Amino acid sequence: MDNDKQLFQVQNILDTLIEATDHFATLIKNKEVNSSIYIFSSIVEGSQSIILILNSKDKNLFSEHISRLEKYLNMIAKELEKRNLIKVIEIIQFSLRPQFIKIQQLFIKNYGNQQKENKISVGVFNGWRSPLKLYPKERINAIVNESKKQNTVLYFFSSEDVDFEKKQIDADTFQNNAWKRVSISFPDVISNVGAGKQSKVERKLRRIIPFTSFYVGNKYTLPKRMLKYRKFADLLVPFTVCIDESTTYRFLEKHDQVVFKALSSNRGENIYFVSKKGSRYVILDQKKERILSTFDFEQWVQDIILEVKGSYIIQKYIHTRTKADEPYHFRAHVQKNGEGKWQLTHIYPRIGSKKTNLSNISTEGRVEDFPLFLREQYGEKQGKSYEKQILKLSIDVASHLDKLYGLALDELGLDFAIDDTGRIWMHEANNGPQTAYHEEKRAVNTIAYAKYIAKNGIMYTDASTHAAVMKGQFQAKTTDILYKPADNQKSIGLLTGEHQTEDDFVSELDKFAKLNGMMLFQFRPKDIDYDKGLIRGQFFDNEEWNTKIVEYPDVIIDQLKLRGNSNSAVLYEELEEIPFTNEWPVHSYKQSAILKSLKDNFKQTPDFQHITKLRHVFQFIEKYNKVQLKPEVMVKPTFSIQHTKDNKYIVSSGEKLKAYREIELRNYLVELLEKEAYIVCEDMRKENAENVFDTVYIHLMKNNKNEWNSITQYVKTEKYLNNNKIEVQQLDIVPYINTLYGANSVDKLLDDINEISVNAASALEEVNDVQITEIALILSIDENQEVKLIEINPNGPKNVHNEKALAESTIDLAKSLI
Repeated sequence: MDNDKQLFQVQNILDTLIEATDHFATLIKNKEVNSSIYIFSSIVEGSQSIILILNSKDKNLFSEHISRLEKYLNMIAKELEKRNLIKVIEIIQFSLRPQFIKIQQLFIKNYGNQQKENKISVGVFNGWRSPLKLYPKERINAIVNESKKQNTVLYFFSSEDVDFEKKQIDADTFQNNAWKRVSISFPDVISNVGAGKQSKVERKLRRIIPFTSFYVGNKYTLPKRMLKYRKFADLLVPFTVCIDESTTYRFLEKHDQVVFKALSSNRGENIYFVSKKGSRYVILDQKKERILSTFDFEQWVQDIILEVKGSYIIQKYIHTRTKADEPYHFRAHVQKNGEGKWQLTHIYPRIGSKKTNLSNISTEGRVEDFPLFLREQYGEKQGKSYEKQILKLSIDVASHLDKLYGLALDELGLDFAIDDTGRIWMHEANNGPQTAYHEEKRAVNTIAYAKYIAKNGIMYTDASTHAAVMKGQFQAKTTDILYKPADNQKSIGLLTGEHQTEDDFVSELDKFAKLNGMMLFQFRPKDIDYDKGLIRGQFFDNEEWNTKIVEYPDVIIDQLKLRGNSNSAVLYEELEEIPFTNEWPVHSYKQSAILKSLKDNFKQTPDFQHITKLRHVFQFIEKYNKVQLKPEVMVKPTFSIQHTKDNKYIVSSGEKLKAYREIELRNYLVELLEKEAYIVCEDMRKENAENVFDTVYIHLMKNNKNEWNSITQYVKTEKYLNNNKIEVQQLDIVPYINTLYGANSVDKLLDDINEISVNAASALEEVNDVQITEIALILSIDENQEVKLIEINPNGPKNVHNEKALAESTIDLAKSLI
């Protein structure tokens, strides 16, 4: 950033910090602790920005003032943690605010008043494609024309156009009535296009340039956040996410008329209205109506709604129609303006065709004037009252959601409607509203807010980042931990859970890493500084673990294994350019989908069914007498159920078992199935003696030639005892086979076990078209000495056996990935 820009930015940030400090004091006085924490985080970030610049200009001139500022910020942080609000107010009024004033006065005295109108450069950016290919022509024309009026210049670019080394971009800009391709230094602010997954380039840009927009999720995310904090929750139409059949049908039992909405839908696509009439279901998709039997409806739910878990929400149907029986809703588009305040940009009723339930203008619908529509439908007095209420709600809801997201929102689309009883509902809230009918209005605030962000140097982060910092996320700039240079060594990061481990397996990993000339360190998700791209790692030196700061590793061994879990999405996205020894997204794949994908090509799989009704469990018990309940997400425990001769049911899991009568078992299963999705399958464990069950455990891992190697083979024996406990033993596989089947069977059975294990692993890899590097299998050997597959888990084993062999293979794999 050039000198003039830096000086201009510092003065604007100081003005903003003084204003923010006053607002912070008001929030503390009103005891709004959560909101005050967000504001304080912004004050800390703004302070850190000016400290860096002032130190680079004249460290001696500002050193004393900066030391005091840092001291006061630390004091406030400690008192906030204690919830000592009176002390916080005292520090703000008598220390922090006066210190900002002193720094501001000293700055102006030495560098002059920088408050002059400069032409601001605004980068219009998308991480994956040029915004000129994503934006409609009308929007591009509107923001280009508005940028001229507001003395700004726009540069359209994407990730491939960024050069971090030179701190410049190649971009398209409209000048002198023509599009030109230019190379410029980084823009003052970025107005980002589109939503969803951030590119690596975008995450790096966000660390150094202010952005105007933050993606907060899909149709479900904003309402979910409102429900959590309760305010305005009564506006929301009742809904839930369709994660499995039991969740979906429980909602249908409460509401005879519902709406299924795809979380990614727009323009009325993938929206289904469903009415239950006796044993039949009426489905209306835009204009097409179908009547399905219970069986056909259940199949439709499985094929459409639950094809991808959590891709649809189910919502209570609210009857909102005009006097002419046309469906409608109000779309309020609100934006932040040039002062950073919420403003209503446009509001209008969307009216659909009476032939459908969709109030969508893309399906033969129309728009009308908001006040006129209300007066025509509800009369002068009531229409005016509704107008006042909805206009106020638009700003109030936006302001509330903005606080919940750390003041990082810039625009929202809110959908309201009035039902038959006169109650106002909010159908939807999203932060990427369609604006085809008012692009010029939108452009005014889009450009003005970008200027506001640039002038004030505001580096907003989203709510998850604020939360992470408040919960102890590592920040390299505030630590005195020593930095460990790589010294041309390749590094291996061992990603662990909350508590780092010092077990034999980790010791073996470290030993084999060093033997291969590499360094290994442990780290947890909260040890990553996302802004600086650094990690607080644990290194094993001089017979003990020591903490040092290190750059991102060359390869990662993932013991956390939360890939595919939405709560860990940011973690895995941040590290996506680094190879992992196991990249299987365990939380994205259902166990039923894995078994189903193998069933056509692999005969030795168990019979199974996804549990949608409780009767499915008892049908399998009647068929097989012994069954297992396996979780769809393969990180939860498995339950075995055995029907006894005295008409009881023995349920076992881990090292515990319990006997149930049928009614007791039903109640237990209802509670279990409400928490997690399960499949039921025949229990293929070998019953070696009465109530003694044997299974074979196999762990395979790819070597550096991409071939499967066997790491672990052992037999697990479970003996049911009379004291509601299970005696578990681990046996070597060769003596086990020798004792049970004779010496002549050892080689053949070992070959069969190896062949089935490798074939199953290879088949799974092929049918899912995904690279798998390790796999855990559970097998059984039946009375005919046939090997059967009970379970296959590409996430690897839950427990480590044969630590040395596993560590050596893991380091070899890591080395080959580097």
